[in-house]
Amino acid sequence: MAADGEEDVETVTGVALLADALRSQGVEWVFGVVGIPVTNIAPALQDAGIGYIGMRNEQAASYAASVVGYLTGRPGCCLVVTGPGLIHALPGIANAHVNCWPLLVVAGGCDQDQIGMGAFQEWPQLEDCSRCKYAVRLETLESIPFHVEKAVRSSLYGRPGPSYIEIPGNMTSDAVPITRIEQVLPCPPPPMSLADPAAVQRAVSLLRSAQRPLVIVGKGVAYAFAEHEARSLIVPRRLPFLPTPMGKGVLSDAHPLCVSPARSRALQEADVILLLGARLNWILHFGLPPRFSRDVKIIQVHLI
Repeated sequence: MAADGEEDVETVTGVALLADALRSQGVEWVFGVVGIPVTNIAPALQDAGIGYIGMRNEQAASYAASVVGYLTGRPGCCLVVTGPGLIHALPGIANAHVNCWPLLVVAGGCDQDQIGMGAFQEWPQLEDCSRCKYAVRLETLESIPFHVEKAVRSSLYGRPGPSYIEIPGNMTSDAVPITRIEQVLPCPPPPMSLADPAAVQRAVSLLRSAQRPLVIVGKGVAYAFAEHEARSLIVPRRLPFLPTPMGKGVLSDAHPLCVSPARSRALQEADVILLLGARLNWILHFGLPPRFSRDVKIIQVHLI
């Protein structure tokens, strides 16, 4: 109620700000386990039109949210409580980091006036999330839309990965005059990055001169929805290809150009290898002999 002679001021709570900010940035699904201090966030998400799915464990929630990020190209969101809730979600965060999947994790934190005093389930959560592409502990209600947009942008731009937002418990119920909230526009799609034309010409020339070329199709092709482009390159030119485990399905394993049954020989004898959205990690023996020829030339196309 306003005092005599004063006008009523419309206010908005921290949970409503958070839900509206997530919705405006294109977050459609949130997976989580609610409890103190994030209990009231779940209904606020539903009021904002966001689908909330309660899970039995935060680890499953973080995995589910990261898979949404991989399948849709937009970050799924995971909601967890303070301390153990965030700790249980770390496997999904690590998985998103290693696999380059966009993910947004929202965790409750202890009240701002209780930091360092042994608050309920207090834990150094920002430190645990230091490998995230963006990690922040909210300080003011007014900053919520800004940090949500920045977290989503960071998870998508460049090589995708996880972002982390921590909301102190007191901020979930605190309110601020709506006139103090600045509108933040939705994060635009990641900018298109192009290779140096000279490097493309060298790659084309190398492929044309190859005697035993091989294309390795990685998960980046699927993530970039580049199935048509990959097929248009491989099939007309009859280039032998080898899918990585997560590159399967871009072209059928039953395709006559698929050399999976002769994987070891194909890797050992190829003189030029084109990596499409794949990395030379343990799955591909790091690109080293004796699995690869010592003289092999490798063209790597980064898609994520």
